[in-house]
Amino acid sequence: MAESDPRFLGWLLDSMRSGLVAIDRAGVVVRVNPGARRMLGLAGRVVGQPCRDALPGQPAIASMLESALDGRERPSRAELVLEPAAGESARTIGFTLDPVRSPEGEVSGAVLVFRDLTPFERQDEQERLRDRLAALGQMAAGLAHELRNPLAGMEVLAGLLKRRLAGRPEELAMLAELSTELRSLSRTVTESLEFVRPLRLAREKVDPVGMLEEALALARSRVPFEGAIERAYDEDVPEILADAEQIRAVETNLIVNAFEAMHGFTRPEGHRLRLGLGVGARREVPATGETTSAHELLITVCDSGPGIESELRERVFHPFFSTKPRGSGVGLAHAQKVVASHGGLLELDGHPGQGAVFRIRLPIEAEAIA
Repeated sequence: MAESDPRFLGWLLDSMRSGLVAIDRAGVVVRVNPGARRMLGLAGRVVGQPCRDALPGQPAIASMLESALDGRERPSRAELVLEPAAGESARTIGFTLDPVRSPEGEVSGAVLVFRDLTPFERQDEQERLRDRLAALGQMAAGLAHELRNPLAGMEVLAGLLKRRLAGRPEELAMLAELSTELRSLSRTVTESLEFVRPLRLAREKVDPVGMLEEALALARSRVPFEGAIERAYDEDVPEILADAEQIRAVETNLIVNAFEAMHGFTRPEGHRLRLGLGVGARREVPATGETTSAHELLITVCDSGPGIESELRERVFHPFFSTKPRGSGVGLAHAQKVVASHGGLLELDGHPGQGAVFRIRLPIEAEAIA
């Protein structure tokens, strides 16, 4: 029987979707399964190393494992935010931490078993987004109906007044400013209506490299940029099924925002825009609650501007919130809506003073990477 095979325990631990790290009484790592290696970003030799040396990027986990050697019982479940690797977003794990005891009851080591909670957080975030959109849709539709007709009437009156004020430059200048504000308000109302309308996706096979390059060309035609442009594209990036027009518009919007963020922010070494394309592992949580493996396309837009304060990172995706003096606050909210409608996620990373990193995660069909 398999249970009598001495290799069975190793097979069992290596087959677990959860991560497992175990140390002995001396604090030396004795077991790390593939799930832990993947979630913690571990490479090379780990077993046989002191846990602080084996887990240099995760000092909190090393400290927890060592603390469990005191033999005290811990809570049955807790959560921890892992230290993110370079270019990656923070990852939340749910874990249990227990001392390992001999038959005599002596502590002979400690074991940490954990699971990636990020997919569940993504699912919750998308559900919150759908709820916000439903409520905003009702509100915006009513407001738009009440505002559009008076705005149209004011624009007509401004046109009539312009003819009557011919030859009076001071009054015409004030009228021109008024007309500009009316057009801006009308555009905001229109964008708000577009935002709350349900999306209709026209999916087709799309080349991500060509689409991103087209978005870059469109962005440069709208906002001049004299800095360096760096590309980090993986080889053989697969095609994806997506609405090319809408995803390209999202990419263009992110690049335009990057150009505008760098404009007026001085860096002695000059500015640079970095674009990235690659394929990463994706952990999905279907309606069944089971976790399955898949892959996703990672599209990265990174600027060298002032960055975004941590307390504003979530709010920038809220409809009608903007950090720009004349921004409508719809652009990033609509971008998130488009990405979410593709089953993906739009993330913001980076640090204040060091630039912003926007990352689009889009699912890839299984046959595209076969």
